[in-house]
Amino acid sequence: MHPVAVVSPHLDDAVLSAWLTLTSNRPTRVVSCFAGLPPPSLQGSWDQRTGLSSSSAVALRRAEDVAALALTDSEAVHLDLLDEQYRGGGDAPRAQLTALLRDHLADAAEVWLPAGLGGHVDHIAARDAALSATTPAQRLRLYADLPYAGQPAWPVDVTGAPRDLIVNGLLSVLGRPTRAQVWRSVLDVGGVRMDVARRQVVKLTRAQFKQKRVAVHRYRSQMAALRCGRRHPLRERRLFAYEVYWMLDL
Repeated sequence: MHPVAVVSPHLDDAVLSAWLTLTSNRPTRVVSCFAGLPPPSLQGSWDQRTGLSSSSAVALRRAEDVAALALTDSEAVHLDLLDEQYRGGGDAPRAQLTALLRDHLADAAEVWLPAGLGGHVDHIAARDAALSATTPAQRLRLYADLPYAGQPAWPVDVTGAPRDLIVNGLLSVLGRPTRAQVWRSVLDVGGVRMDVARRQVVKLTRAQFKQKRVAVHRYRSQMAALRCGRRHPLRERRLFAYEVYWMLDL
């Protein structure tokens, strides 16, 4: 029995976005949806950014995921569906994913799923499949996907930070939607009833952030693409010191 299950589109999303849930001292299962091993001849666009070939990338990322989740005593489940970068532009197999998730989420009293804020097709597919795979008896929590949620800024009412205020102000001046408007649009499309969804904003303590940073850096192969590390210390704190989620009363 796992009181909590976290749906992670890829092999790092749960740690990046829902760290506090993983460290809440409740037995937790993390289901990484698109963690299948591609044919050796393929190299995806994300692999190119990380400097890996597909023949080694997914196996390495699976090992990194197990190592990161070991810091939380969470169970790691890796589904064999292919990441978008390996599908040649094909749609995510939502029916198959829904069936797989139904099996892995059935014993969870509480299910965490991605909001799809970055618009990535795998994140949206994971969100929609998880919504279809759960039941009204289960508590649902929708987490803000990182790093997407904090790029190019957090909504002002999340952090109140001068930088986020400036960036959102510039977006308005340029006639582009603010981050808050983008979030609302994505959630509306996803069928999330904002009138009943209760948003929670959590700023990690210094100790929590330090622990999370250690876990994030266990995904060593992803650090350059995520722009994390010594060259971007401010970016790490700006992105990962906050976690946002919605409590869905469906």
